[in-house]
Amino acid sequence: MRTINVIVVLFVTVVAGRAQTSASDLLSRIKVGSPSSYKNLTLFPLVGSASSYTGIRLLDEAIRSGQVKVQEKDGGQVNTVRMRNTGKTYVFGMAGEIVSGAKQDRMLQDDVLLPSGSNWLDVPVFCTEHGRWTGSSLSFGTKGYVASGQVRERASQTRSQQEVWDAVDAAHAGLGVATPSRAFAKVYEDKGAQEQAQPYLDKFDGLPALFPGAIGVAVVVGSRIVCVDAFVSSELFRKMWPKLLRSYVIDAMQTQPQGKLTAKQVQQFIRSAAGAEVTSQPTAGAGTLQRLSAPSASGSALVFKKAIVHLDLFPDANPETDDGPVPRLDVRRQQILR
Repeated sequence: MRTINVIVVLFVTVVAGRAQTSASDLLSRIKVGSPSSYKNLTLFPLVGSASSYTGIRLLDEAIRSGQVKVQEKDGGQVNTVRMRNTGKTYVFGMAGEIVSGAKQDRMLQDDVLLPSGSNWLDVPVFCTEHGRWTGSSLSFGTKGYVASGQVRERASQTRSQQEVWDAVDAAHAGLGVATPSRAFAKVYEDKGAQEQAQPYLDKFDGLPALFPGAIGVAVVVGSRIVCVDAFVSSELFRKMWPKLLRSYVIDAMQTQPQGKLTAKQVQQFIRSAAGAEVTSQPTAGAGTLQRLSAPSASGSALVFKKAIVHLDLFPDANPETDDGPVPRLDVRRQQILR
C-alpha cells in the first residue's frame, strides 16, 4: 500500500472586526494557533468571529434537487457551460468543483455565485476528462467531487486547459489509476485509492466539529504548502468539508515529499500573501472576483455584499522566513494567462 506522507491542515477563522471586503485584509488578520497533532496530521486552529451565515446553497445540492440546471453550450464548448438557478436562494460553486456527464466532465474555472431566479449564464470551466467527447445527454449532473489542490493550483496559476489535463494525468499516475476517459473523477472511484483514503476520511470527517469557529483550511503535504481555503462562515465551511477533505487526501496520496513545516513558516506564508496586489473583475454570477498576485503566492476571492464568500491561495515561490525557505509543490512557475 502506498505510504501517505505528512499532511498538515491549518484551520482558520476571521478575528473579530469589520466586514471583510479585501482578500489581502482577510489574510492579514489570520493568526496561527498552537498545533494539535495525530500521527501524520497536524492542525493549527484559529478561533474568532466570522460573518453570519447567509443560507447560501451548495452547487451539488442544488443540481441534485433540480434547482440548478447545467447544460452544454451550443451543443458543446470545452471551456464554457450554461447554468440556470430556478430557485429562491443563492447557489455557490467553488473553483475546481466538478460537474459530470454530458460530453465530458468539467470543473469550474472560478468561484461562482448563481443569483436566485437567474437566466441562463455562461460559466467558464476546464475539462477534467480528456479522453471523452460524447454523451447521450447535454445536461450535467454531480457526484460531489472537487479537483485536488494540485489541479486547482495549476488551473489558477496558468489558466491553461493543457496544464489542467497534465495535472489530471499526474494524479492518475501518482495513484496508479488507469482509465480510458482520463477523467479526474476516477481517482475517487478507484477501489485501491478508496481503500487507501478511507482511514483518513474516517478519522477527519468530523474534524470541523472540534473547532466550531473554523472557517477554512490551509493544507501542507510533507513540507509543501498545497493551498489555503477560507469561507464566509463556519457553517458554509462545514457544509463544504466532506468534499474538501476528499480532495486534500488525494493530494496527500499522490506525492511523497519529505520534511515538515512549522506553524511559524505557515504563518509567514499567509502574512506574505497579505501584501498581494489585488485586482477585481466581474464574475459569471453575482459578486466580484478579486485576484491576488504576490511574490510568494497567488489566488482569488469571491466578494459579495462586502463579505468574502470564499478565498483560495496557492504558493508561487519559495518565500524566505526566519527559519529558512518555505518549500512548495514542484509546479513550474508559469506566466499567468489572463
